[in-house]
Amino acid sequence: MTGRETETLQETLLALLRSQEREKQLRDEYSAILAGMSAMAGANNKRQVFNSLLAVLRKYIGFEHALVLTREDETSQLEELVTTCVHFEGCQWEVSQTFIRAMNGESIALFDPARVAEFRKLPDDRIQLCRSVLMTGVKVSSGDALLLFIHSKPGQFGASCKRVLSRFRPLLERAIIDIDYRERLQTLVTVRTQELLHSQQRFKDFANTVGDWFWEIDTEFRFTYISAPDLSNHVIDKKSLLDLFDGEKDFQTKLRNKLLKNEDFEDLEWQLPGNEGGAWISFSASPYFSKHGELRGYRGTAKDITSKKQRLVELQQARQQAESANAAKSQFLAMMSHEIRTPLNAVLGLMDTLADSGLNFEQLKWINQMEQSAQLLLTIINDILDLSRIESGKFDLYLEPMSVVDCVNLVVEQLEDQAIKKNISLSVSIDDFVPKQMLGDKNRVTQVMFNLIGNAIKFTDQGSVRVTVSKEGEDLTVKVIDTGIGISAEAQKNLFNPFVQADGSITRKYGGTGLGLAISRHLLEKMEGRISLQSTLGQGSCFTIHLPIKETEVREEKSVYQPSKALRRPLKILLAEDSQTNQMVAKLMLEKRGHHVEVADNGQIALDMVSASPECFDLILMDISMPVMDGMEATRKIRENHVKLPIIALTANAMHSDQVEYSKVGMDGFLAKPIRVPELDKMLSMYAELI
Repeated sequence: MTGRETETLQETLLALLRSQEREKQLRDEYSAILAGMSAMAGANNKRQVFNSLLAVLRKYIGFEHALVLTREDETSQLEELVTTCVHFEGCQWEVSQTFIRAMNGESIALFDPARVAEFRKLPDDRIQLCRSVLMTGVKVSSGDALLLFIHSKPGQFGASCKRVLSRFRPLLERAIIDIDYRERLQTLVTVRTQELLHSQQRFKDFANTVGDWFWEIDTEFRFTYISAPDLSNHVIDKKSLLDLFDGEKDFQTKLRNKLLKNEDFEDLEWQLPGNEGGAWISFSASPYFSKHGELRGYRGTAKDITSKKQRLVELQQARQQAESANAAKSQFLAMMSHEIRTPLNAVLGLMDTLADSGLNFEQLKWINQMEQSAQLLLTIINDILDLSRIESGKFDLYLEPMSVVDCVNLVVEQLEDQAIKKNISLSVSIDDFVPKQMLGDKNRVTQVMFNLIGNAIKFTDQGSVRVTVSKEGEDLTVKVIDTGIGISAEAQKNLFNPFVQADGSITRKYGGTGLGLAISRHLLEKMEGRISLQSTLGQGSCFTIHLPIKETEVREEKSVYQPSKALRRPLKILLAEDSQTNQMVAKLMLEKRGHHVEVADNGQIALDMVSASPECFDLILMDISMPVMDGMEATRKIRENHVKLPIIALTANAMHSDQVEYSKVGMDGFLAKPIRVPELDKMLSMYAELI
């Protein structure tokens, strides 16, 4: 063999050996990559994945430490994701051109990192650890990732190390992406775990606060969850919800029926046995279903409502006590009204009789003053009784066709003398569009007008009082305008409250109870109306009331009965009255008018007298409140005997509701106490013609 052939053979053998070495190296590297991937696949966390990667690369690259940095976007800073050196945890890294090149996939070896911008700001102890750096980067779903290998000696990483990174890039990418994914997953799990723990703690805190007992049952009513082993000291030792109520069959059946409906229910109340405290429990629940719509059971609560039950009982008792007290107050006021009216009837009756007995001018003046005082007392009694009836709810309106204009004119005529005595002008202005009639309670509208116009005259010492009536939309508006003392803004806040006046001095100077405006407001609200006030202290006031116009058929005005001045025959009158003083007063007033009067001390005597000889009487004046037999019972029995004599109620209780009751038992009319001469004459004249 020639020397040339030998040389060629040796070169061929050398190339073969090199090829075999490269093949072996590739097999080793591929084996290492496969082993690394296998190790990473079985890793439980990012640290194990990182360690598996480093175990492969450590065979080919000599490094002391390694770390992975990541950022979410180009504006964010790099942060440490995982590292083998605690000194690099929490470091701040500046992003410059070197890192950008590496993150774009280039493999870079740094022989003097301290001169590179990214490493200049690191503390000196960190710089000493990274005298040599090898780096490359990959793209991950959350942004950019950078892998750094560092060594404390310079010149440790050369071109061969860069080639290793290139050959192992698939493994690097897989490892870093896996580490990033596990990190994000772990972060998400940590956040969700914290939220769950927080939610659980919140639920526990709420449960402890509200004192509810939470439970869950399956479709067989068996417990799958209970929040506590006892319920208001009642030990839960049953496997089924229904078994808790074995001794309460009615409640058990009611609860079962609720559960079988597969619907929400709430506030199903049950009381524990007395030997367990007798607490009241309220059950509420909702059915829950699988994602396929199949019923899985019920979830619900049980709440101790004992205190709520006790408060409810206490409120009911308090309400009953308040109603009883209110009823007692109303009954007391009604009784006091009757008891005061009865002697007041004698006072006013005797004053009328005395006034007609031939007194001189000065004596008549005294009588007039006495009568005004008695009338004031009667007004106060009426106000208190009205307010009591309104507040107790025993008050009804009696609607009928009426004219508000007539009510205003009637009140103005009655109060005109008071205005003349005070030398003030009293005028009325009626708009042409005011309806002639509307549906309302004539007496109550008149009462409101009397209060407002009377107050205006009372509190006006000079100037005028004007009343205007107009139609505004669907309302009838009445304004009472005066130039009186006015009312301050502060005093107006409480002016419509009972027993309140603008200030105490007004009560002393002008008198009154402070009930008129309160009653007026109540009456107007009852009539679906309202009242308002505009006033300036020292300049005057304007009270405005609005009443809804309720249409009614206009009826012809009936002529008011005017008694003839011709002398009528005397009447034979039976007076049933238990008070001797009132007997005397009524008898004097009746006999003075030429009538014959017989007296019965109570209803039983009156019944006996009428039953014995009904033809002896033309008219019966029947007191309501009497001993032995009251006037209503006596009237009822007289009517049962088919006696047709006119019977007039003689009473201090003259409310419309009272009159209805009198009519039901057969009375033909009423005469209110105290008996006033005009009303008495009107009643006698009417029955004198009818009989």
